[in-house]
Amino acid sequence: MKLNRVLLSGVALAAMAGAANAADLIVYDVPVTEPIMVADTGWYLSVFGGGVWDSYITAEDDDVDGDTDDVEIETDMGWTLGVAVGAHVFDNIRGELELAHTNRDVTSASEGALVLDPLDGSVTTTTLMGNLWLDLDTGSGFTPYIGGGIGAGYVTAESDDAGLDADGYGLAYQVGAGVKFDVADNLALDLGYRFKGLSAEISGDGTEDVVAHTGSHVLQIGLSVGF
Repeated sequence: MKLNRVLLSGVALAAMAGAANAADLIVYDVPVTEPIMVADTGWYLSVFGGGVWDSYITAEDDDVDGDTDDVEIETDMGWTLGVAVGAHVFDNIRGELELAHTNRDVTSASEGALVLDPLDGSVTTTTLMGNLWLDLDTGSGFTPYIGGGIGAGYVTAESDDAGLDADGYGLAYQVGAGVKFDVADNLALDLGYRFKGLSAEISGDGTEDVVAHTGSHVLQIGLSVGF
């Protein structure tokens, strides 16, 4: 009888120890590897292109005495290409540096009653501007924006018909608006309008110390990549 009791006690203790070990296995917390989050730096790179319609291109010579008419130049629709790099300086404000080049063909020129039509030639502008854009948060992948920029520009004017080959540097500016559409992670389509202006003193063959003014409407489409 004593032997049976000892055996029964041993079996009971073994069962209790096994249950305790099983309980320890059940409540044991298995560590879970958390996914690594990649931080959004707010920087982006944008490339764009579009069409250009000149509102005006004029040239004036301040050194000429008396009342003289500005030379007015008419052009065909032109094109523009550019690239910009920027970052979000505040939640809804982006600052960027933009480099753009524009080209259009000259069709005619006039100074008072003197008209040269047709006239072969071209006018090109290259601008480097610092821009600020205000994003209007809609809580979706559709983001309108407004803003503008200022910087420096380089203009060239060429025409074999008029014996003109001149260039120069000056002040450039733009104002505009647009809308960005998110098409994928860190990828957005940008549709925009800009009015771009440039005033530069140009000189060369056919002219000296003439101030040229350009004002252009630009419709552009771009692709922005965030990183």
